[in-house]
Amino acid sequence: MKQYIFLAVWTLSTLSVNAQWSPAQIDSLQRLLSVRKLDTNRVNLLLQLSQCYVLKPGEDAHDLDTALRMSQQATALAQSLHDQTCLGEAAYTSFLIWLEKGDFSKASLYAEQAGEFFRRHKQWDQLGYVYMNQARFYTLEGDELPKKIHFYEKALACFIQANDKVKQADMYKELSDLHQIQENYALALTELQSALRLFRAIGHTDLATVYDLLGFVSAKLGDYKEGLAFGLMAVRAAEANKDSSLTLCTIYNRVGLTYYGMGQFKQAEVYFQKSLAIALKHKNNAYILHLVGNLSDLLVQQHKSEQALRFLREKSRQYPPTTAESQLLVDFRFVTIYTALNRFKLAQTYCNQALGLLAKGGIGSLGHARIYQAVINFFIKSGQFQQARQYLALNESRCQLNGSIMALAKNHLQWFKLDSTQTSYFSAIRHYQRYKGLQDSLLNTTKSRQIAQLEIEFESEKKDQNLKLSQQNIQFLTKQSHLQQNQLQQAHTIRNGTIVGIIMLILLLGLSYNRYHLKQRSNQLLEAKQLEINQKNRSLQKAVDDQEHLLREREWMLREIHHRVKNNLQIITSLLHSQSTYLTDQAALAAIRESQNRVHAMALIHQKLYQSNRLSSIPMAEYINEIVEYLMGTFDLKGNIKKQIAVTPVDLDVTLAVPLGLIINEAITNSLKYAFPMDRSGTIQIELNQVDDHNFWLLIGDDGIGLPTDLNPSRSRTLGMSLIRGLSKQLGGKLQINQMNGVQISLLFAEDKVGQSALVSA
Repeated sequence: MKQYIFLAVWTLSTLSVNAQWSPAQIDSLQRLLSVRKLDTNRVNLLLQLSQCYVLKPGEDAHDLDTALRMSQQATALAQSLHDQTCLGEAAYTSFLIWLEKGDFSKASLYAEQAGEFFRRHKQWDQLGYVYMNQARFYTLEGDELPKKIHFYEKALACFIQANDKVKQADMYKELSDLHQIQENYALALTELQSALRLFRAIGHTDLATVYDLLGFVSAKLGDYKEGLAFGLMAVRAAEANKDSSLTLCTIYNRVGLTYYGMGQFKQAEVYFQKSLAIALKHKNNAYILHLVGNLSDLLVQQHKSEQALRFLREKSRQYPPTTAESQLLVDFRFVTIYTALNRFKLAQTYCNQALGLLAKGGIGSLGHARIYQAVINFFIKSGQFQQARQYLALNESRCQLNGSIMALAKNHLQWFKLDSTQTSYFSAIRHYQRYKGLQDSLLNTTKSRQIAQLEIEFESEKKDQNLKLSQQNIQFLTKQSHLQQNQLQQAHTIRNGTIVGIIMLILLLGLSYNRYHLKQRSNQLLEAKQLEINQKNRSLQKAVDDQEHLLREREWMLREIHHRVKNNLQIITSLLHSQSTYLTDQAALAAIRESQNRVHAMALIHQKLYQSNRLSSIPMAEYINEIVEYLMGTFDLKGNIKKQIAVTPVDLDVTLAVPLGLIINEAITNSLKYAFPMDRSGTIQIELNQVDDHNFWLLIGDDGIGLPTDLNPSRSRTLGMSLIRGLSKQLGGKLQINQMNGVQISLLFAEDKVGQSALVSA
């Protein structure tokens, strides 16, 4: 009898929980059912068996028919017994059966009956399961996604009411995934943080998918540092569990996307290739095409558009798209590649296909922002300005609705390019300022999080210091207590010596009292000294904290100044580029391009200063490499010109770096323009060596055709030569220009003469 009572209680407590059942469990329940009377326990057994058939692995149509027959028997018996509790559970079981059968109309009817019963009896956990399963009615596409989110939100509210922390965490995670599909990244991040907090509170350790989503959403919000940290945590957790499923494929891909957003293309390719290997192993075309698209984007960013085109063509033929989402993944990548190659007719074909697929819907979890960016870029470059404005406005409204700040910033940058092309300079500047403002807001948000983390660490360190001080005080008091105990023992020995005589007793007591009095005075003096030392330590600590605070403020202000200067120089470069679009005079175009190169050389200085921990010195090897790469890319010499750069790893003061950068800019520009006519191949050489502690030697040369015979470099009045001579004089250096197998410009200068030369020039 006790066994049957336990079975009934166990049946009621587990009836609504989604689980999987084995054939052995089903056989056991059927044996119990064969001996049951027509009572409530039989109803519970019928419902239990019915759910076993629904939830067992690999159920078929026969299993579902058996489940439905048992559910109907349970309902009929419960009605005859007037058992309202069993009727509610029977309605929920029928709901699950019709849901598995795919008859959403009947499933909805039973879901309403079960929901009404659970709501009336305040069985919030069971009601949450009803809502959670109702969400299965809807897909991720079009208008169905908000309805799916609505039911998950109702389920979450029920699990909160039931204080079921496990299901609360699950619902927060599911909702965050759905909201990031909607591109509502701010809300998704909040929900993920709630999920992570609950999972940790209940001791849940399998957190790879939560870390993965946190990293992906953080990166989408522009916080790449946080995104990379969580992404790598997801990688470690998944690899520790020896996961080789498509979940790991997704994790690798999202880490690659974060590296891509940070501009670290080599690391991005490593993780994209890891992800592609798993997708190929599982033979999943949708995943394969997604990774192929990301790798082609990487090639385009590295100015390898022809290679990207060949790669995407080959892989899309080998693994053809099977869904609208996969087709769209391929189409908008072709738009990007053909636009980069200026093959606008082919780009138009794929653009029309991509926009047609977007209009039809059915693209699942694929975001719109990147597709619109590719389409808008094509319209601007191909001169279809009206269409560009139409999709810019559409994308802006979507970004504002979803709260995607990074995508909105990119949209304003595309507005700026369009207005600049159409000479609407005031509007262009407004959009550029809005772009920079949104970028700054992302940067400030990241900084605020970092500052909050630093404050927490500082408070923790302060508490640790206070704890150490308390422990030291305890040790001091303990020692003092031992000393006093020793003194009492000595006093006891002295008192025992009274047997020697009354005179000796009086002398000994007097001596003991005198020593005790002296020790009391000594202790008081020591305590006063200790108090004074503590007060001085606190004052000194406060002074140190104030000084560190002032230093941090000064560093932040200097970094912000360099940031603003760099932004202003970039605006000047953009305006020069916009102006050059409408010039036909080749001399004027060349002059504007050279001015852009000079401004870029100075802007690069300020960019490196605000991005690095050094606010007054520049790493010259990295700086010179970037100047040369930029100039060679600007002149587009088809790989005929090679470079040889040998720069001593040295950091120079900004007062040295700026004129050196301009001298290098002028010398390299002259070589690229004049040294190699008629597609002649050749080499440009740059060396920067430290002669001794204070002297440096700069060499810039080429093996081109050399200077004209009638040109004297020391007397030439061209702007480039004048700048080289003037800047060399400002550096206080010794300039030599020779012709040996081309042109060699040599400059010997001293680090400690720059300030004196600048003073003389002023």
